[in-house]
Amino acid sequence: MRVCACTVRFRDRRGVEHSTEVRASSVYEAACHAWATFKSSKHTEEESYKAEEFIVGLWEEPKTFHVNLEKLLRWLDRGRRGHKNTPRKEQLRKLLDANHWGRPTDEKISRKSR
Repeated sequence: MRVCACTVRFRDRRGVEHSTEVRASSVYEAACHAWATFKSSKHTEEESYKAEEFIVGLWEEPKTFHVNLEKLLRWLDRGRRGHKNTPRKEQLRKLLDANHWGRPTDEKISRKSR
């Protein structure tokens, strides 16, 4: 799969635009990586849950995609041929789930390395 550099952004309830840069092989993957980044920041965590859509802009090809948050979550929940846990979607789900609880503390990191 081809990986592209993207800028992903959303507007909060006050109309302030937040953005981050990610590398991804699909528009939904870019939205997942960006949402994980937004969720890990105390400035955008709460607002990212209230976003209706993420806007994904490709750098190489000047294209913009609007990713509806509800559709993204349905896509993550839907599998291919009845399999919910395709490796790629499972990785994206883990990224979002792990990020839901914030960045790991030094204590958690040291426990993992044992």
